[in-house]
Amino acid sequence: MHYFVSRGRLLNFVGWTEHDRWNREDWTDRATVARALAAFADWHEQVRTIIAAAETCFIWALFDRDALPRWSLGRVTLLGDACHPMYPFMGQGAAMAIEDGAALAACLRAVADPAEALQQYERLRLPRVILLQAMSRANKIRFHMPDGLAQRTRDAEWAKAGDRSPGALRWLYDHDPAALEPARA
Repeated sequence: MHYFVSRGRLLNFVGWTEHDRWNREDWTDRATVARALAAFADWHEQVRTIIAAAETCFIWALFDRDALPRWSLGRVTLLGDACHPMYPFMGQGAAMAIEDGAALAACLRAVADPAEALQQYERLRLPRVILLQAMSRANKIRFHMPDGLAQRTRDAEWAKAGDRSPGALRWLYDHDPAALEPARA
């Protein structure tokens, strides 16, 4: 994936590859352009040209964790990646943290006892974030299939819009995180 940043002065490139082992959780590990080029050696020339033009490369791992079964203890709670980290393959990680904040504020306004408000926040948010984590996990596989029959079948389904259509994802984008009742499926 690539996109312009800094008012179009820079191009950000993000590539994803599988690795068997990784032992650091860090966003600041430097990589080399040569390493990135090697990882994408068999890709289209345009991808390699973008990588070759890079001034700086970083490398980091994507770790998957289940949502914590409990986010709150008394008058203390967690939100966002602290309690439900997810792969980026639904593009919803930051959005879920923002939704958590809106839901938390609504619960704190509506319920007098802070500890009870935090429990309501958790009950409202947990099913949604668990679903999005599962969808992100599934997309990790769907988005990164090697060429072959499964990939062609997926592409044919996506050509018909399938589960990626605006209508199929309306539940995701029409959600009101400040609503104090769970959304209907």
